[in-house]
This record gives sequence, structure tokens and C-alpha cells, in this order.
Amino acid sequence: MAIHKEEIEHLKDLARVEFGEKETEKLAKDLGEILGYAEQLKEVDVSNVLEMTHSVDLKNVFRKDEERGGLTHASNLANAFPEKEKNYLKVKSIL
Repeated sequence: MAIHKEEIEHLKDLARVEFGEKETEKLAKDLGEILGYAEQLKEVDVSNVLEMTHSVDLKNVFRKDEERGGLTHASNLANAFPEKEKNYLKVKSIL
């Protein structure tokens, strides 16, 4: 598949890169070969191939996410204050 020089110039503007005439010709040739290869891939029969999301078979090695009993907000808050007086949580004086 051939890439025209104007398309390369447009890509250069989009990418905001600069290179000379020689590099432009090489890039056009290389991109043409890449697109030609992509065209060949379109012809491959994949009708009997299963769809994949990864190239390797992944298994979940983590435990199932289940709700477990834990501390309540009140007990977490109470544990954050080492000093208590009656039913009150004691804090340092700031004034």
C-alpha cells in the first residue's frame, strides 16, 4: 500500500516533528510496508479462533471478596484516643 508524500507531510505537522526529504521518503516506504502487512492480516481466516482478552490464560489467584465482621466506627474512634474519662474521649489541651 502506497503512502503519498502529502500524507507524510500531514503526519509531520500533526506530530510536530521535522525531518528532511530523505527521511520523508524512508518513512513513506516503511509505513507503506507496515500497512501492506496489515492488509495481509485482514485476509487471514479467524472464524474458528476463540476471542481472547489476553495472550495467556489468566487465573484469579486472589481470595473471593466477602464481607467480614470488623470494627465499627465508634470502636475505631475510641481506639484512636488512649485516654478516656468516664464516657468521654480525652484530648490534649490546645490553649
